[in-house]
Amino acid sequence: MKQFFSILFFLSFYGFHSIAQEEGFEDDGLIGIIYNKELTMDLRFHTNGIFSVALNKAKIKTYYRTTFYQLEVGTLKHPKESRNSDLGITYQGFESSAYTFGKQNSFYLVRLGFGEKRYFSEKQERRGLALGMSYMVGATLGVLKPYHLNVRINDGDGNFSIQRMAYSEEFHDEFLDVYNILGAAGFKYGWNGLRPMPGLNAKLGVHLDWGAFDEFVKALEFGFMVDAFYKKVPIMVSEKNRPIFLNVYLALQFGKRS
Repeated sequence: MKQFFSILFFLSFYGFHSIAQEEGFEDDGLIGIIYNKELTMDLRFHTNGIFSVALNKAKIKTYYRTTFYQLEVGTLKHPKESRNSDLGITYQGFESSAYTFGKQNSFYLVRLGFGEKRYFSEKQERRGLALGMSYMVGATLGVLKPYHLNVRINDGDGNFSIQRMAYSEEFHDEFLDVYNILGAAGFKYGWNGLRPMPGLNAKLGVHLDWGAFDEFVKALEFGFMVDAFYKKVPIMVSEKNRPIFLNVYLALQFGKRS
């Protein structure tokens, strides 16, 4: 991890140093610029989550500089969150399913940000691989969705029933009783209990573009991103929650210039 950040820092320093040397050249930087706009889509894989999808609308300012707005939809997971393949018990023919032990809420995100791409390539390099940096800041709307389990409950008289439940202080012990959990209730439950969680986000990455000034965009980006919220995000019951999430990400970008 330290090596990754060292490489990222070196490329950032080199990129901004190169850009500073070329600032005087950007006044006539429109020479050779064929396209004015970009519309692209990102498929992003990151460490605290599965993946996210982003739509980028960009303006090509000069050969070296492109500004963009980004709308992204995805998920965030607690670092200790993992799917439990132990399906617990089967009761009265009820088919058990996999579940995440100790999970209180699922956490979905909508990120809106503004950023720039800065290319380091020499002006005469019209083909081949272009190296650059991408950075962005913006606002995040997080949404908490209660996570439901199917749990076998003892009524106190030796009689059992299966109940679908979200976490509550009243049923704390039952929600964490692995011997009576029959699995996750399913994605369709919990939508009536959504709660907003606003925050901020930022991103810094190394951008690799094959044919940076071709009509069709084919790019790869990797780096790190951070989401910060005003309080701890209650994802888990059994683990310590946090207000800040740092992600290492890898993004595949496709689209078109016009």
